[in-house]
Amino acid sequence: MKLRSEMLGAFAVSVIAILPLGAHGAATSAPGGGELRVTLPFDLVDVLDGAKFKIRVPANWNGSLLVYVQGTKSGAAPPEPIVAPLKLPGSDAPLEGTLLARGYALAASEVSTLDWQIKASVQDTLALTAYFRARVGEPKRVILWGNSLGGLVTIRMLEDYPRSFDGGIALSAPALGFCRRYDALLDVSLAYAAAFGWPEDAWGPVGNPKSGLNFTTEVNPKVNWPKPDGSNRGGWEFIRMVNGLAPESFWQTDPITGYTGFFLQIYFAVMNRAGAQDWAGGPVAQNGNHQYTLTRDEKQYLAGLGLQPDELLARMNSQTEIQASARARDYVGRFADPRGALTKPMLTLHTTMDALADVRYESAYRKMVEDAGAPDWLVQAFVPVVGHNGFTAAQILAALAAMESWLDNGAKPGAAAFPESLGFDNKYVPPPYPY
Repeated sequence: MKLRSEMLGAFAVSVIAILPLGAHGAATSAPGGGELRVTLPFDLVDVLDGAKFKIRVPANWNGSLLVYVQGTKSGAAPPEPIVAPLKLPGSDAPLEGTLLARGYALAASEVSTLDWQIKASVQDTLALTAYFRARVGEPKRVILWGNSLGGLVTIRMLEDYPRSFDGGIALSAPALGFCRRYDALLDVSLAYAAAFGWPEDAWGPVGNPKSGLNFTTEVNPKVNWPKPDGSNRGGWEFIRMVNGLAPESFWQTDPITGYTGFFLQIYFAVMNRAGAQDWAGGPVAQNGNHQYTLTRDEKQYLAGLGLQPDELLARMNSQTEIQASARARDYVGRFADPRGALTKPMLTLHTTMDALADVRYESAYRKMVEDAGAPDWLVQAFVPVVGHNGFTAAQILAALAAMESWLDNGAKPGAAAFPESLGFDNKYVPPPYPY
């Protein structure tokens, strides 16, 4: 089925018109009203507008449709789209089976183009949700949820398309938006350049990484990675401290990705920025409003490691005029920068020591929501562990239960919805984001 996402406005009507309503047995009422057009249980893997998708509806469908938005994939795509959030390996039962047993319908799109191009995630997910309504039937409610980049897409789509979704759950999202996220990655690059130098001949200018970089052959061999004897640890501690990164998330191995935080920082600072520039048509990051500083105690600590922190800071602050391409930044912002303009319930879930999506991004998003006059629509919950998407199945299910309760009774979930016995920390307040 080759369908155009540009025709979303007429999409549901056109699909309903061509479907043989009686082809799957006697029609019954869908939970949200209207006809149920399939016999349950119903499972389908197919392609919509060039993107593979998966739908699963159990026989005991409770009326809720959970539309999952994937994060950035590493390596080849799985044979079928993943329809439930990532969880810590070995933590409780598999989410997909548990959700189906509880009566939830599940749907997800693989996304048809480069994962980092959020525009495709938005269009493909919106098209799939419309397709479900036309192909299966009208749900009682539709909850959008996603990990990492998918969490950011969840936030943005709930803001922009509140009539299509009833609520959203964003896990480990870079919730401040991709423009400022790329600014933060530029800061990491500048700190690395100050500490160890920047191989411009191989990687391109620090503010404009070269297109088509190969990490294995062009980037990894030239990185001055931490040495086992600790001889260059000071430079890496400078990178960490000047960017306000937690030592646990920076030095420890992320349990989901299997990589250390410092590796992930460099990989995304170089490769993710270069990839974004390719699809956006120019540099996205800028730092004109950034001033790089360290506390007195941090300077003393770094001096004890053999560094001259004031000299390193001077190198960074001498390069605070890096400008983005206005057109490229506007393009990324159009699809990947939230505004805080919520009109439906949004629940964000974040670990406190996340190497990829800094927990301070939650402070930035809360400020957006407050500035937009919508704080009643936002709940944020935190788990004090190391890891990007480092949640147990029980924690994810608790977040889903909190959202269902919020939608059922109209009251924001409180601390009781996120019990400490499951690992939540209801007293945690993320530090403010500096820029």
